[in-house]
Amino acid sequence: MRRLAPRERIPGLLVLMAGLILVPPGAGATGLPPGAVAEAAHDGEEPRVEVSLLLETEVARAGRPFRAGALFRLDPGWHIYWRNPGQAGLPTELNWDIPGARVGPIQWPQPRVFRESDGTLTTYGYDGEVLLAQEITLAGDASDPVDLRLAVDFLICRVLCIPGRVELSRSLELGPEQRLAEEAAVFDRYAALVPVSAEQLGIELDVLYSQSAIRPGDSFRLALGVAFCTEGDGDCSRDFTPTRPAVEAFVPDMPASLELAVTGRREHPHFPNGFLLTAEARAAEDLPASEKRLRGVLGLDSPQGPRAVRVDVALPRAPADAEVTELTPVWLATGTSPPSTGLGSVLALALLGGLILNLMPCVLPVLAIKLFGIAETVQAGSGALRRSGLAYAAGILTSMLALGTAVIGLRAAGNAVGWGFQFQEPLFIAGIGAVLLVFALNLFGVFEISLGTSRLGAVGSRSSGDSRRSFFEGLLAVVLATPCTAPFLGTAVGFALAGSAGVILATFTAIGAGLALPYLAVCFVPAWARWVPRPGTWMLRVRALLGFALMGTLVWLLWLTGRVSGVDGLAALLAFLLALALASWIFGLLQAEGQTILARTFALVALLVAVLGAPALPLQPPPADGRAGSAVSNPWREFEIGAVRAALEGGRPVFVDFTADWCLTCQANERLVIDTAPVREAIERFDVALFRADWTRRDESIRRALASHGRAGVPLYLVYSPNRPGDPEVLPELLSPSILIEALSAAASAPRAMDRRQVPLAGTPPRPEAFRDDPWPAG
Repeated sequence: MRRLAPRERIPGLLVLMAGLILVPPGAGATGLPPGAVAEAAHDGEEPRVEVSLLLETEVARAGRPFRAGALFRLDPGWHIYWRNPGQAGLPTELNWDIPGARVGPIQWPQPRVFRESDGTLTTYGYDGEVLLAQEITLAGDASDPVDLRLAVDFLICRVLCIPGRVELSRSLELGPEQRLAEEAAVFDRYAALVPVSAEQLGIELDVLYSQSAIRPGDSFRLALGVAFCTEGDGDCSRDFTPTRPAVEAFVPDMPASLELAVTGRREHPHFPNGFLLTAEARAAEDLPASEKRLRGVLGLDSPQGPRAVRVDVALPRAPADAEVTELTPVWLATGTSPPSTGLGSVLALALLGGLILNLMPCVLPVLAIKLFGIAETVQAGSGALRRSGLAYAAGILTSMLALGTAVIGLRAAGNAVGWGFQFQEPLFIAGIGAVLLVFALNLFGVFEISLGTSRLGAVGSRSSGDSRRSFFEGLLAVVLATPCTAPFLGTAVGFALAGSAGVILATFTAIGAGLALPYLAVCFVPAWARWVPRPGTWMLRVRALLGFALMGTLVWLLWLTGRVSGVDGLAALLAFLLALALASWIFGLLQAEGQTILARTFALVALLVAVLGAPALPLQPPPADGRAGSAVSNPWREFEIGAVRAALEGGRPVFVDFTADWCLTCQANERLVIDTAPVREAIERFDVALFRADWTRRDESIRRALASHGRAGVPLYLVYSPNRPGDPEVLPELLSPSILIEALSAAASAPRAMDRRQVPLAGTPPRPEAFRDDPWPAG
């Protein structure tokens, strides 16, 4: 972040002085005297702002305070500046001329964050409408009536910046106070947006830094902790959340001392109703030694409307030549997780993870169909074979880029997503189930889909190498791959989702390249293709067998629908698929009779009905009953960070299983490893506490927990030792009984950590109170 040096601001100040606009008083808002309203900042013939002098009372009493202020109404797209304008701009000023009166400070509402000059400059201010109010107390000997004069200086910007000045005036009578109802309501509305102390909202603020003290010119990181109900009130409300997006939730109020940019939001490590805002900052080279407080405004959202909190926390200082201790806990990393791997390594992991995805049960049916199709395509020549491979790869890469773009868009809109997030949407599951059913019926020979001179399902005919079919199968391969997590894939996707849009697209492209590589290799290496048997009648039987493989995948999707949407949702989806199968059969009959136009018309109508009817399916998830039960009937408990901590403090090792019903790797590990007799016996022998984080349905707390370990999807397996609670062992995605048993044994017998305060749970900071007596523990 770059701040304009004082010498760089001089030309702007000269422009302001030269361009001050004294606007003649004119008629303004209804009910205000002419001198109390003015238009200013003319852009050609058009004024861009109207400023009104408002009073909450028409009769005031000497010695009693009342509110007065300037109401700005700005044209769309234009804004004025806060008391700290940021990296550019000028603060708005109100100058009163009221002999003998005391004028209080401006009551600044919570400002907005603006990205100017194509995002290179960050500024703070207001658009639309804003009231800047002050309390005025008239002198005891004030004469009746009192003339109030106000000069307002401001800078209003869009792409063009226009300095402006208006002079307003009103008369005020003295006597028993009489409020102006309409104007008083405006003051009350904006008073609710003025920042209040944290204590007024029952909030506790704390701050932790990446180094023991801040010197002039230092670049550092910090986390602002916001905690509610710190006394353990069980009825505490969760209403407050940071202003969305989180990167605009905190505005620093140190215009000459500090540049600061919020980088993300995290769950509070100790209070479930709290959160952490992480930020990067740089102290000015001439930071005064007396500046020992970090000040600013924290924006909060609630059902009752937006609120703002004054932030005033300690800023530990040191001289420029002093030595400071670097503190690098995981929770101070930028973004949602601290990437420690280079981009090149991550792209290599993504490529390898995509390659391994081909062996997962999600993708294997589609890959088998593609390899089977080579038997005919290879007879058409190497050119046709290569075109098929390129089309398949193009379908995969197109789908991966679309998925990456969707992730970027959702993240920009304030949503956080992970790998396989679309399988948390029941309607998506229903749509993919319909595609698989139609594809399987096509392989069974119920119908053919004409695509010009080719057919989608004509395995064993000259159309099997059709590029359009291969492209579609590439799309389908990606769709079916996303519920699977292969080794190396979690690390790569976790890194990507914590990075920029370019990193996300590059990582998803690398995964797609790995997914397409096996089929491309067969298509471009003729020696490999010759191993495929020659075409014959056997292909029709294998084609039907592959149709059953797709039906097996459909059975899994139906089971997943039942888990996500309940029995009613499953029954509705079965009825929908039955109707779709009937329509496919009728379409096949019309094809067989040569009624091409009628068949295509019927297909279009059936497709339209299916697309319009699918959203009406009752697929909304029922109330969650959880997969974790009581300690008596089920040893698994629902994942909750406080419960994990309590188990560790009780001396028990902890095993946490991050899973989802739509994750086939998770289900395989549970059935083949976790639920086996040797593992159950080890769990009992070592008295392991079991926690399951079920991500089948969307759960923001689980997504944040995954992100804290650099993961964007499931599975994730953590083994905690009670003597090393802040250093869990992360197990591989593909488990074996020996790996899990050895990890549990090591956790139960691990030596005690030297300092429990410096070993936070799950990569989170020690409790804030641990820092109050000794704020900067070594290391």
